[in-house]
Amino acid sequence: MTSTDNHTTVTVDVDDTPGIDATEMTAPPGAITRAADFCRWVLGRDIPARAPAISDDDGAEDSEGRHAAPIPEMIRREPPDRRRWLDKWGWYEDRPAGAWTTTRQAEALNLATTRQPVQHGGVLAGRNLMGQAAVRLDPFELYRDQVIDGVNVCAIGDIGVAKSSILKTVGLLRQLPQNRQVVAFDKKNQGGRGEYGPIADALGVESVTFRAGGGGASLNLLDPAISTDGRHENGLEGVVPAGQELLLLAVLRDAMERPLDQHEKAAVRVALRIVNQRAAAAGTEPLLVDVAAQLLDGTSGASHEALEYVRRGKDLPESVRADLGDFSYFGRRWAARSLEWGVEPGLAMLELVDGALRGLVDRPTSREVREALNHPFVHFDLSSLPEQGPGLRVVMTTAQTWLANRLAARAVDRRQTIGIFEEGWFLGEGSTGVVARSNMKLSRGLGFSTWSAFHHLSDHAKDSPSRALMQESDIALLYRQGRVDDAREVVTMYHLPPETVDLLTQLNRGQCLVWMKGRDPILMQHMRSPAEIALTNTDNVLELSLIHI
Repeated sequence: MTSTDNHTTVTVDVDDTPGIDATEMTAPPGAITRAADFCRWVLGRDIPARAPAISDDDGAEDSEGRHAAPIPEMIRREPPDRRRWLDKWGWYEDRPAGAWTTTRQAEALNLATTRQPVQHGGVLAGRNLMGQAAVRLDPFELYRDQVIDGVNVCAIGDIGVAKSSILKTVGLLRQLPQNRQVVAFDKKNQGGRGEYGPIADALGVESVTFRAGGGGASLNLLDPAISTDGRHENGLEGVVPAGQELLLLAVLRDAMERPLDQHEKAAVRVALRIVNQRAAAAGTEPLLVDVAAQLLDGTSGASHEALEYVRRGKDLPESVRADLGDFSYFGRRWAARSLEWGVEPGLAMLELVDGALRGLVDRPTSREVREALNHPFVHFDLSSLPEQGPGLRVVMTTAQTWLANRLAARAVDRRQTIGIFEEGWFLGEGSTGVVARSNMKLSRGLGFSTWSAFHHLSDHAKDSPSRALMQESDIALLYRQGRVDDAREVVTMYHLPPETVDLLTQLNRGQCLVWMKGRDPILMQHMRSPAEIALTNTDNVLELSLIHI
């Protein structure tokens, strides 16, 4: 190495190294010293004492390095001064303790395994199994923050995977402190009553219990709270739930086991209008039996002379035309035939009133139903109704329609309401499915979030209303699927990666995959307090008794 005024020349002797020619490398003065200082600054410690041999001014090599420039000690940069009293009151940002690391150590941290939490605000649901962060699951908050487009939630999984637990805690108990109202349609019988009965007792709420053949609550299918056309004076524009006409036609479709034709629909529509007008004039509630009587005996309101003209097909004199009464809707030409159009719907309605629906929807609405929405929790106990026959579906359909109309009437208050359907497959059956889908499209306008539970996708046809309900839900809680085929269907429906099939078949009790439209799914463990466990355990009556001992 030789030194000049401007450069230091390093000569490398490689005579003994085969294949390498001798070269000269030039570097600015002090480059080696600056490199050593930089290494000390990065590492925070001295580099190993292996300095290269440095030649003195006369070219003589000094192996001891006596003429080498001293290497200054590296000093760590001190943090800026802080005033103690400002630091005490939080004037400065937190000063975390520093830690030195290497690139290899940083790679091992694997920060990509942590997931973004579902929501910072709203109801707490559990913890993220990937990053151990708290998971908050609140459809109203998520909708407000424009994370999702709807507020409906569905849970899918085998029996015994704790679907009911999350509906009762996150969907019910933890919603009440948020000043929200919860309505549970309880079909599952547990100890002679609905499984939500203990929660109603703990909250001091009277259960609305329906019993086949009467002896329980009654909800008039033609209750004045259910508008004839779904419109309400205090409602919001565009928020029109199912009214009496749609409800009655859906119920008759179940009873007749076929859709009504246009003539039958017209006859039912006219009979319903006439019965409502008479009830309003008399100050009473219209009943199903009144509509049935009007369909089977459409002569009411018409004089004997007018009926004779109609039966004979003769033109009505102007003096008699005013006595035509109810036939005026169809006109003289179709008046006689209109008597036949209402025969089958009228007979089906009488069969319902005298049979499966007796005492359920054919009487004036009982007190406990009218006062139900005065409480934060409403418990419709349907556990005593048989699953066979139209009774259960008609009551659930009527209750949904009544609730939607009550919510529409108070829509200006913008109170948020949650509806829980433990047996979600009922929402896809018959009249219940027709009315449920109609009302679910108005969930945002009504401020109504539907929480439903399902077992297997294979239990539902591809084009069933229940499948549509699951697909239209913006939040899905995917629990364990014991059968691989069911897991594959779930993965296909929600467009998840193929490897998710193995995950869904291996989830433990209380674990679920939280899916939301447009966001990465989150693997969550549902968490419950001891008090919630005591209220939400649904295994069987024996276990419930043991909890209270």
